Parts: sequence; C-alpha cells; structure tokens
Amino acid sequence: MVKVEPTLLERIKKYGAFDVNACFSCGVCTAICPLSTENGEFPRRIIRYAMLGLEDKLLGSTELWSCYYCGECTKSCPRQADPGGFMMATRRYAITRYSWGKVASIFYSKLWSPVVLAILSAIMAIGAWLVHGPIITSKVDLMAFIPKNYIHEGGVALGIFVFISALVNLLIAYKYIRRTSNKNATSIRSWIEGFFNILIKEVLWQNRYLKCSNRNRFYAHMAIFWGFILLFIATGIDYITGVRQPVAEILGFIGGALIIYGSGYFIYKRLEGKEEFVLYSDFIDWAFVWLIMLAGITGFLLDLFTVINAPLPAYTTFIIHLIVVFDLLVTAPFTKFAHAGYRPFALWIDSALKSKA
Repeated sequence: MVKVEPTLLERIKKYGAFDVNACFSCGVCTAICPLSTENGEFPRRIIRYAMLGLEDKLLGSTELWSCYYCGECTKSCPRQADPGGFMMATRRYAITRYSWGKVASIFYSKLWSPVVLAILSAIMAIGAWLVHGPIITSKVDLMAFIPKNYIHEGGVALGIFVFISALVNLLIAYKYIRRTSNKNATSIRSWIEGFFNILIKEVLWQNRYLKCSNRNRFYAHMAIFWGFILLFIATGIDYITGVRQPVAEILGFIGGALIIYGSGYFIYKRLEGKEEFVLYSDFIDWAFVWLIMLAGITGFLLDLFTVINAPLPAYTTFIIHLIVVFDLLVTAPFTKFAHAGYRPFALWIDSALKSKA
C-alpha cells in the first residue's frame, strides 16, 4: 500500500520559496531543461509526487539529484510555478530526511542553524585555546603553538566522524531508492563500469553541468571542487611526510586560489540577487560559501604572516583557520556540501539499474 503524506508539499515549502501548486503539467519545464531525457517526465514527476503526498516515491527518486538549478525552467514557466525553486527546496528536504537522526534539519532551521554554527565555532575556539602550547613571539612556530599531535589526532577523529556520517546518510538514501525503484539490479560489471563512468564524467569533470547554459557558474563550481581536492592532497602530503613539502605548498596555493575564485563568484551572485538560483538562499547556504571563502583567505594570510615572521597575527589567523575548516567539515554531511555525495551516488545507482522488461 502506498503511504500518502498530505502535508508533504507544505513541509517542503519551508525549505524554499516556490508556488508549484500553479503547475498544470504543461511540459514547458521539461522541454526547456537541458538535462531532460527522452521520457519527458523530468522534473514534472517529482512535482506530482510532492502534490500527491508520495514522500517515499519523492525521496527514492534519483531524478531529484539530476537538477543543477540553472533556472531555465523557472524563467520559462507560463504559470510562474517556479519548478527550479521547487527542486532546490526538495533537495534540502531530502538532505534532512536522509541524515541520521534528522540532524540536517537543525542546519536548515532559520532559528537554530546560526545558533548551532556559533556553538560549533565556540567549541573549536575553546578547544584550540585549551591545548595550545607556548606562544613564541621571536618567530612563527605554529607546531609549538598548536602541537602537531593535536592537529593530527583531531583531524583523524573529525575525518572518521564525517566519513561515518556520510556513509550512514548514503545508506539511508539508498534504502529509499531501492524501496521505491521500479528497476532491477544489473550485473556486478555494470555496477563497476557505472562507478568509474560517474567518477570520471560526473565527479571529476561534471559533464552534465556543462549542458547548462551558464558556463561561468560551471567554472566556479569546478574551481571549488578541484580547489578542495588539491588542498586535500597537499594536507595528505604534509601529514605523511611530517614536514611542509614544496610540492604541497604549490598545490595548496593553487587550491586556495581556486576556492577563493569559486566562492567569490557565488558570493557576488548572491549579493547581486539577479539569477534564480540565488533568490532564496538560507542562512546555511550563505554560511557555506563564506566559510569556503574564509578557508582560502585565512590559508593565504597564514602563509603570509609566516613568511614575514609576524607571530601574533599568524597564531590568531591559525585559530580562525582551524575554526573555519572545522565548521566546514563537521557540517559537511548535513548541509550543501552533501550534494557532492548524493548527486554522484544517485547517478551511479541510476546507471547501474535497468528498467524492468
């Protein structure tokens, strides 16, 4: 028996502004969408699920993550139903439902998200101050100020938390998808081929994003993605070798520049407020792009203060940098960062399943 949730659409509306009730399924959004397939039902099928209260069907649809919110459907809708805004709000709703303990709902709460983020920042600041070592003022010595073992052990603990949280959330999403899918599993080979196909085309290159007309947004999105990849590699090199390596410095510089460029673009667009995808940004969306920007800026300032030997500014910047990175990572499985996991995961499952005969 299909379970119906009469309040589903109203609950989704809390995660974004849209008027999808105006939709009469004319098909303009499907026709204009560069990511629409030959079945002619995207994104209207998701809209119908919400209007009918079919929560399991909605949360179990891989199509939910096919949208990059280019806004063409919203601009073209003759009824101003805002299908793009609906898809955005539905993904936010899905993130809250997929997260273990529904933790993500806290970060999408207008009341609690700034409070929780402030508490997390305070916890990290207090922790850094409690474990700090001697404040050497004759030269910059970051590893004396915050001993290396605390950085490494704290980083490992945080990484384990993020990994387990992300894995559990993906398993919850998979449960919804398999429970509602009308597709059969294919061979192991198809799963493996699908994984590498998605990894190369959609994760590393984001081929579907290229179909959207706004290339500048694509470049900014890729800059943030590859910026974090390069910073992760640089951090890994330093962690393994135990000392700062020249190659890590170069990768860190490039990665930092990329994330500043990418986040700067999205901050500018949000301040400009002209494009559809920025009209209804939650606090956590604003916080996300600003944290990315601050991560890059504090990283550069930290290097600068180290080079010019300015100990007190360096130590202050180091603590701010640790707070920003901590906030980004600890919230990653529950906020906009989660798109980086759910989207390729959904596309992978979709590619590894085939329709029933």
